[in-house]
Parts: sequence; structure tokens; C-alpha cells
Amino acid sequence: MLQYHHFSDTTPKSTSISPALFEQHLHYLKENNFKVLKLATMLKRLNEGNLPDKCVVLTADDGYQSIAKNAYPLLRKYQMPMSVFIASKPADKKYPVMMSWEKMRDIQGDIVQFYNHGIDHSYFLKLDKAQIQAQINQAQNRLNKELNQEREKILAYPYGEVSLPILQQVKKLGYTAFGQYSGVVSKSSNQQYLPRFPMAAHYAKMPSFKTKVNTLPMPIKAQNINPIFEKNPPTLTLEFTQPLNKHQKANLQCFANGGVNMIWQGNQKVEITAKKKLSQRRSKYNCTLPSEQKGRYHWHSVQWIKR
Repeated sequence: MLQYHHFSDTTPKSTSISPALFEQHLHYLKENNFKVLKLATMLKRLNEGNLPDKCVVLTADDGYQSIAKNAYPLLRKYQMPMSVFIASKPADKKYPVMMSWEKMRDIQGDIVQFYNHGIDHSYFLKLDKAQIQAQINQAQNRLNKELNQEREKILAYPYGEVSLPILQQVKKLGYTAFGQYSGVVSKSSNQQYLPRFPMAAHYAKMPSFKTKVNTLPMPIKAQNINPIFEKNPPTLTLEFTQPLNKHQKANLQCFANGGVNMIWQGNQKVEITAKKKLSQRRSKYNCTLPSEQKGRYHWHSVQWIKR
């Protein structure tokens, strides 16, 4: 899963990719025989347990004009689909930097599909349960009405920020949902908090892009982690599906700002704790493990949120 925002040379670099570099991404996927799936198709095949080995899903958040102007022609050229997460209020208010409902109707179809990003890009962590439900339901209703079709219950959290109670609420509402942190979608992923690799700034450059589209899921048991931590720094426990050998244990690399301490409990479970307290609102633990396939790594990330 890849996450984009702007497709432009003039928008903020932290959330942008140039159209030329985006075309390099699409060209690489085509030349290396990746299957670029529609988001709904990927989720169906994930649940069926038959995802192709080399598959990618392209997503973009917010619905900026540059998607229609710069990304859509390239997606049509390469015949690759993209799912775009839309907040309904900017379209209702006709903000000039955002796609209009009319433009969305023009480009929706096999190449571009639109999904739920709430009403107004509010922080869900600042809302109560009723407000969150209103954000999700009202945005879904606006999308269905303006784009003239019912759509799957698929959501991307604004800012990628959630808590365990929000994940539980979203599950009860029947939604599959996505965050904004790196990682590989797999059968063991939490379907209310699926990862996406952000593609902007230096993260979108070709060496980083190639590494990420070739990553594999970390072979760990399913987890239900609350991103909101109480103890600082928090401890992440990974339990592998099978015991690791000495070589694998030595090559498991985990990263956090300032480094991490890793404490093994036998050959199948490891505790990972940052060496320093997490000071930013959003922080990540990233772990990689070389796979048996040359040049491919298992990857797992956890996003922590400081309140």
C-alpha cells in the first residue's frame, strides 16, 4: 500500500511527489511485473488469502486538484488504478485547491475510485464517539450521493491518528480503515488500522520506493496494540509465528529515534523499547528482517501517539 497526497513540483515537499518521479514509480511497477490492484480488490483477496506475491495498491489522501491534473493522465497511460480518500466538506465548499464533485464524477471509474476521509479532516482523537460516527456516516452519505453509487465501507483516518476505542468503534460500523504509517498489509494486520507507505519527499525517491514495494510482511502473530501509549517510552512485543534461528535473530533490526533496546524471550518473542522517551506527537518503531528472497525484507511498523 502506497500513500500519496500532492502530485506537483510546487506544493509542500513534505507531502508531494513530482509528476516525473511518479511516472518513474509507475514505470518501475510495469517493467517489474507488479500487479497494481484496486483497493477493494486487494481487500477481497486479502480476506480470501490469495494475494499475489508482487502486488501494490496506490492511494492518495484529500483529493487535491493535482490528482486530476497530473496523476490521472499517468494512471490512464499505464492503466493502473488509484483509490482517493476524500473529505466531503472541501468539495461541498468548492475549495479551489481540491477536486470538485463534478471533477470526481468525470474521472471515477476503473482508474480512480473514491473513499471516505471524514467530513472536514478533523482529528478523531479530539472528537467524542457521536462526533466520530457523524464524521464517518455523513461523509459516506455525501460520497454516495454526489458520485451516484454506493461504495464499500473503506475509511482513511485524518492524520492517521486513532486510539483503541476508535478502532473498536470503526469495526462496529463495518469499516475497513487505514492509517498513515509504514508497513505491509497482511492477513495478520488489524483491518481497522492498515498501514501504508508514505510517498513524499525523500521517501518517494526511487531507491526507497523500490525497497518498499518489494517488502514482505513480518512473520508475526496478530496484534491489537493501542497507539496511545501510557508508559514512555512504550514497549513493543513481537511474537513470531515460528522460532527464529541465530542468524535471523542477529539480523532483526529495529529503529526508533535515538535507537532501541531489544530483549529476547527465547527464540520466538522479542521486546523492543526506545532508548529515549518519545517527544513528538507521532513516533514510530520500524523493524526489518532480511527474507530468503534476495533484496527483499520483511517489514513491520507501529505508530505511537503522544497525547
